[in-house]
Amino acid sequence: MILTEFDHNEFLRTYWQREPLLIKHKGEAFVDPIDADELAGLACEHSIESRIVTHIPDNDWQVRHGPFNAAVFEKLGEHNWTLLVQAVDLADPDVADLKNYFKFLPSWRIDDVMVSFASTGGGVGPHYDQYDVFLIQGKGSRRWQIGERCNSTTPLRNNTEMRLLENFVSRREVVLEPGDILYLPPRIAHHGTALQDSLCYSVGFRAPSFAELLQGFCDEMTTTMSEDLRFEDSDSFDQVGGGALDKYSIQNVFDKLRNITDQSSLLLDFFGKSVTEPRYPERIQAEINSPDTAALQALDQNSDILMVFHKNPNSRFAYLTNKEGHVLFVDGEKYLCQTDQLPLLKLLCNGFWPEQPELKGLLRSERDYALIASLIAQGSLSIESN
Repeated sequence: MILTEFDHNEFLRTYWQREPLLIKHKGEAFVDPIDADELAGLACEHSIESRIVTHIPDNDWQVRHGPFNAAVFEKLGEHNWTLLVQAVDLADPDVADLKNYFKFLPSWRIDDVMVSFASTGGGVGPHYDQYDVFLIQGKGSRRWQIGERCNSTTPLRNNTEMRLLENFVSRREVVLEPGDILYLPPRIAHHGTALQDSLCYSVGFRAPSFAELLQGFCDEMTTTMSEDLRFEDSDSFDQVGGGALDKYSIQNVFDKLRNITDQSSLLLDFFGKSVTEPRYPERIQAEINSPDTAALQALDQNSDILMVFHKNPNSRFAYLTNKEGHVLFVDGEKYLCQTDQLPLLKLLCNGFWPEQPELKGLLRSERDYALIASLIAQGSLSIESN
């Protein structure tokens, strides 16, 4: 089992978002949750994001985007190429299980599990990511060279669509074998090369830029702002005339904008909606003929019927607690909840698909059933009964 005897607290104190860490596998042999053929099959599907990166002579890389057909893989040869498939956790429940090893971190931070198969010599070139990532080695082995911390001014190559570093200097090398994990904080340069045919599972964490958050928050605010809220001269503005901008007018604008944006409740709502936006919103479809509150309550109270709930693998759940009670965020939607609903919210939010939330005994009131009915109606939960 990976992460056996792993000290979560020491990791968070010393390494999280600070320093790389090699975590050697202990215990039983690591078993890959997916094989190369299954991964190639996913890369042939139109709904799956995939790439093939080929390392060609003169230290260069080329990238092709899927979906692919089987003939493509037959022509690749035995060396120097890598297949990368995004969000495999949403398509394969066994891959999704890997996220359970990281429950010591906020579930809403996890973005996806990308799986790559690399032939001998394969890699994607020296680069850095803007987010935390855990690289779990599956079949085979890879050598990882680790460099310095980068930033937006770090030079990149201009002869490729890939964000490859122009100058990469390795400061440390590690070799990952099945079950080993390499943790990399944001913006740490790294370069992996397969020493033999190998699989790697990259568990990445969401890290939206503040530019993205600010733009989204401003968009959220402007939808609620009145047209009557406009610039007005302050009583003490300088009547200098002409084209001069007086300091009182500038301060007036600054103060008004600061007051408008200083709305913690609106920011909390925006942030909760933002971090639960699904990666693929088109996969969250409203259920047709979903049960309403009364029908769901009747089903649950019928002793002859067993109800099983499933979370949509594409859905994201999170909650927060405030003075009024609790707020549940699911797939960018907000639900106001009561204090006594906290056990229900925790059960809904804390488990990863394909875990089934055991709601029996937690649905006690009409508002509980109404909440679940709403989540089923929007496609975030599904229900089967027999």
